[in-house]
Amino acid sequence: MPVLSEPLSLRTAGVPAAAPCARPAELLTAGYLLATGLLVASLGDPPMAWGSTLLFHTIGIALMLGVLPRLRATGWPAVVRDWLPVLAPPLFYAEVAHLNQLLGMGYHDGTIQVLEGALFVTASGAQPGVALRHLLPWPAVGEYLHFSYFAYYLLLPLLAGVLYFHGRIREYRYVVATVLGTFYLCFLCFIVFPVAGPWYRLPHPSASAIGAFFPHLVHMVLARAASKGAAFPSSHVAVAVVIWLLAWRFARRVFWLLALIVPTLAVGTVYGGFHYAIDVAAGAAVGILCYLIGPRINRMLGGDTVDLHSEPTWS
Repeated sequence: MPVLSEPLSLRTAGVPAAAPCARPAELLTAGYLLATGLLVASLGDPPMAWGSTLLFHTIGIALMLGVLPRLRATGWPAVVRDWLPVLAPPLFYAEVAHLNQLLGMGYHDGTIQVLEGALFVTASGAQPGVALRHLLPWPAVGEYLHFSYFAYYLLLPLLAGVLYFHGRIREYRYVVATVLGTFYLCFLCFIVFPVAGPWYRLPHPSASAIGAFFPHLVHMVLARAASKGAAFPSSHVAVAVVIWLLAWRFARRVFWLLALIVPTLAVGTVYGGFHYAIDVAAGAAVGILCYLIGPRINRMLGGDTVDLHSEPTWS
């Protein structure tokens, strides 16, 4: 393995070599694992069936609070520490479908469908996803909307990578912490108020009816990796919106690139039958909220100050 001649985590001016203490992204991750671990310990029945989950959470907390802060601040250990928390959300998302049944309340689709009908009434009385597919019946549209939906998985690596490999480590760490906080807030909503979503509750179109490649790819991913009960608010939209806003502040060229993806991603979640329209509205609200409170949370957790009101960066 090559040894880096310069510590990547310290390339930006004004970031001193810090004492071994957890960063905001690590604290948020450990906090989420602790909160959900306590839920499992309290309500998991039978307890032995949840042993592997508790072990996973315990190891994760130890990694975030005990191991990562003690890694060498130069070379590849610094890179591992900076990027390892980015891998956490997919792992935590996978267990949401099990955690959201601990409270024993089932799924709240009935409540969401009532609100959907009250707030998003179409002229024909059709569900918004059905209405969108009738309004935009062209395969090219379906293809692009599903491409945008799939591109969600590349948004954080794109913005974070641009910042990191331009040596803007302060902004990189802030972006990662803010996006992880957005993920964890959505996951907690899924656990406390599970909504299965139209993918499970309503008929959805076959992939062949709405496109040639990306609809098939998205359906394959959902068939293998979707977590039932993770519909409200849409984490797809919440995370995409907060990343888009952060790009406006820190990497304006990335923002304009994402302008081709984030709006159509939001439309695609409804068009494809993956979310109710109200899931999308709630997700956008969560994304905006997390962007606005991000500086305060970052400061509370001991992170570097990042001024969201300074002159924006165009790189």
